[in-house]
Amino acid sequence: MNETLATAISDHGALALVLAIAGTTAGLARAYVSHRTRLHEEREASARTAARATWLTRLAEADHDVVRIVERDRDGHREVELGSLDSARRDATREAA
Repeated sequence: MNETLATAISDHGALALVLAIAGTTAGLARAYVSHRTRLHEEREASARTAARATWLTRLAEADHDVVRIVERDRDGHREVELGSLDSARRDATREAA
């Protein structure tokens, strides 16, 4: 029976079978790495969002006249300024007088 099977599968058939198995294995490995990378990026983004919210809460609780937040990440560059410079200048002028 083994001789019949060996003669049925030619050298080309065996090569095709090996290539099919190797391709399937490579595809599964690529899908696994892609999935793990996506999970890692989502976890990192979630941790960044939580840290940002924590610090913004602390900034809001503190007594500041002007708060300037500068962020650079993969989404781009953002600058946010809370408060106004005019009110800070007026307060400094009042204190100096």
